[in-house]
Amino acid sequence: MSREANRIVRGSFMALFAFDIGYEISLDSLAGLVAATPIKPLSRKRQTPAYLQFTRSPVTLELQTKQQLLGASGGLQVTIFDFGALSMAYRWPLPSGPTLTMDQLASVGADIYARNMEEIARAELAVLLERIAPAIQRPKLSSLAEDYYLYILEQLTPPLNAKEFLARYRRELAQALSFETSPLSDGQVEENLSQSVSYMEDDLTVVDWNAAIIYDRDHEDTVRVLELLNVELLEARYIDTTLDQNVTKYADLLKKPAKWPIPLWTPYRRALQELTEWRIESTLLSEQVTNALKLIGDLYLSRIHTAAAIKVHLPGWERVIAEKLQILDEIYERIVDRVRTAQSQTLEVIIVALFVLEILLALFRHP
Repeated sequence: MSREANRIVRGSFMALFAFDIGYEISLDSLAGLVAATPIKPLSRKRQTPAYLQFTRSPVTLELQTKQQLLGASGGLQVTIFDFGALSMAYRWPLPSGPTLTMDQLASVGADIYARNMEEIARAELAVLLERIAPAIQRPKLSSLAEDYYLYILEQLTPPLNAKEFLARYRRELAQALSFETSPLSDGQVEENLSQSVSYMEDDLTVVDWNAAIIYDRDHEDTVRVLELLNVELLEARYIDTTLDQNVTKYADLLKKPAKWPIPLWTPYRRALQELTEWRIESTLLSEQVTNALKLIGDLYLSRIHTAAAIKVHLPGWERVIAEKLQILDEIYERIVDRVRTAQSQTLEVIIVALFVLEILLALFRHP
């Protein structure tokens, strides 16, 4: 069987963009503003043990987009999560029949990757935000965004099993994952293909730091997991940026000379309240995102999530966030200790002053 004979019969290409748009989104209120539908539960097609679904099912919107790929019009699905984030998923069909071969796959991704798709997505998001603003608590579009790309290959002709597919097209797959149209080194090929997962003999998912290739007819669950992972990464970066700002802000507060407190008055009351709120909000957001989708028991989807998380360094982001939350805890304790120390010293001065005053009064009474 020649390599040229393997052509893509059915497939699609997806570009995912995650944005943080506010503190929280009321999905119930959203239903009254746009034609939103709850996301479908993950399927049980693979015979794995029972597992939980989305903790709070996000909703999806079907929108139009003018963006085309290889002359074909695409669709745009927006998935909105209650913790203040959404994902914009652009999807285009790949040409079927003799028009697209595996060695041309990288050029498809390179075409989209070279476009300024984030700005295009932001422009279309701005229109949507005007419609759904009443459902957003503390609306604010973050400057951060996270993108991820999916090559979805449902059928090749002649068909290949996963082992044959990976062996025959290692270089083409590695190039597609990195959007490179020139040949890669052997080491880079191995690095790009280092995380792959299969369940059946004829399915394969290869994940890299900015793209994944899904060779599977039954791929929708895998797409959902990778889409949520992209949102998780965005929120991790958002939390990290917010924590950076607050660590700097409150660390600078400690560098300033201590204010001499008035008894029964806390000079850092506002700072302590803000610091407490930021600690709680950051912790809650992190937990909401982490627990958005439960994959307990589904070994296949868990393996995909784990493999992709390793590639995008999500565990590292989570460790950094935990460390910065610990730093905020320490800053909070130091501010409280400073206030208590200053108040204690103030009370000691007042007691001494009263004692001296009492002595002076006694001396004046008895000359």
